[in-house]
Amino acid sequence: MGIPARASPQLCRLLLPGGIILLILLYLASSHLQLPHSTCLWGGRPCRWLGDPAADEGESGQAAPPLSQPGQTPGQPPLQTAHPPCQQGPHFHIRCLRGAFAASVTPSGEVLLGEYLRGWKELAKFIDSLGTAFGLVSRETWQKITIMQDYHSGQHGAHYHSLQSMVTFELANGLVDFHALSSTRPPSGCRTLLRLHRALRWLELFLYKLGTTEGVPPSQLCASAYQEALAPYHSWWVRQASALAFVAMPSRQELYGILCEQEQRVCPTLLATVRVISQVYNSTQEVYSAQNMLGLP
Repeated sequence: MGIPARASPQLCRLLLPGGIILLILLYLASSHLQLPHSTCLWGGRPCRWLGDPAADEGESGQAAPPLSQPGQTPGQPPLQTAHPPCQQGPHFHIRCLRGAFAASVTPSGEVLLGEYLRGWKELAKFIDSLGTAFGLVSRETWQKITIMQDYHSGQHGAHYHSLQSMVTFELANGLVDFHALSSTRPPSGCRTLLRLHRALRWLELFLYKLGTTEGVPPSQLCASAYQEALAPYHSWWVRQASALAFVAMPSRQELYGILCEQEQRVCPTLLATVRVISQVYNSTQEVYSAQNMLGLP
């Protein structure tokens, strides 16, 4: 039944002030929240570094190089649209991981250590979320992050702005031990970051296998990635401890719940994140290879 005509003026008088207030609020909200893309920044850098539609392309417009994996499926999904900067917290968020690592490599190939370490802090949170069986891996990871953070913010922090500047500084000052680890001074930044670099390859391979292989338990995928990337550098005892940790690996559904913040069979953001990790790994690998430092003790 319609509203009687005689009731319309009263209803209008009641609704009109509220409608005006609502329109004002909507205008104010839109004027503050709808920022142009040019103002979207992450750590002072344009958001396109962090994975909006242009993040997969370099300055020349060429597509980013594919993953350095055998049998990689072409046409992987593009990086996701940029989000606001992530706040430091105890929980892992895959977009914070992807954003930090995407920002760590400049268009000229420089690897920025501040952003690199922020990415690794997120990876360490991911390792923590895998359970107590990964306690040894977690402690080793956080220890190396702390060493690198001390270098980055310490007395010579200006020389630890990027991987390239760190390598130049430490080589020029004889801080890199090529034959044996010194017992009288702390490990160099080059040596410490190399350990993180190797572990990054392990996690890159594991996440890639997790996103492209069905019907295989994550424990087997993680063990396979470990054998390829890290086992050659570890002692027998460490390899055995790692094997036990892999047995306690969460299920695929649980891992998707951690990585994608929801349980599902397909995680569209996973391979996009792996692509970013791969780019960081390849850029770092080139620097170490050029200086013959891939085998530092």
